[in-house]
Amino acid sequence: MEIDRAVTAEDVVLLKETTPQEYRAWLLDLTGGFVPDDLRLRMPSPEEELKTLLDRMQPGDQLWLARSRVYEPHALIGNKGIAVVREGAAIWYRVALHH
Repeated sequence: MEIDRAVTAEDVVLLKETTPQEYRAWLLDLTGGFVPDDLRLRMPSPEEELKTLLDRMQPGDQLWLARSRVYEPHALIGNKGIAVVREGAAIWYRVALHH
């Protein structure tokens, strides 16, 4: 199953430039910040978790925290996630949390 999807600038709002480590901290904060130690120990590193997105990046690309602009049927309002940004525009997006 493909978890990353191609997007355009009209699909997502860019919130803040990020790194894989900052993304992990943001995601944990969005989910309340509490993760039991046994689960935390089994979590892949942020780089492993984002491997497919990172593999799509070219020199000069950036990672940005982002949120959806469009309504999606399986989300109440939309979602938040992480995007690969090239030349100022989101081109790949991964949903982290539906809201």
